[in-house]
Amino acid sequence: MDIRAMNAEMAAKLSDAPAETPPEGGYALRVVETRGRSTGSPRQVPLAVVARSDRHYLVSPVRDRDWVANLVRTPECALLSAAGRQDCHAEEVGGAEAAEVVATYLAAMSVPWAIKAFPVAQDATPAQILEHLPGMAVFRLTDKDGR
Repeated sequence: MDIRAMNAEMAAKLSDAPAETPPEGGYALRVVETRGRSTGSPRQVPLAVVARSDRHYLVSPVRDRDWVANLVRTPECALLSAAGRQDCHAEEVGGAEAAEVVATYLAAMSVPWAIKAFPVAQDATPAQILEHLPGMAVFRLTDKDGR
């Protein structure tokens, strides 16, 4: 099974499940819906939503993911679950905030292939992560009211 088929299968399962709220300092798997940058069609991908300092984030170890390019182009997105959709705005962040979020994600992650996708060790410090941030993407999610 290819990665697109696996993502579609996982997205379908997560969309039919109750929405999980990520615990502080951890993450929850959710379906994120973006708009295709060329077609404008909805695109759904299962992603970890990371919770840090009462905010929610999306993290990618590399910038060449389709969902990253879609959010850069059109930052409006939605978190999908059996309860419906939660419309969000994704703002790309950098610097110390992004490095801290990546460190939080890596510390909480237990899936070996997800950890290996990052250009830093799982126990990297925010300062070490900062050196590699230009190749990564971190987005802060806010709801329609900016919260």
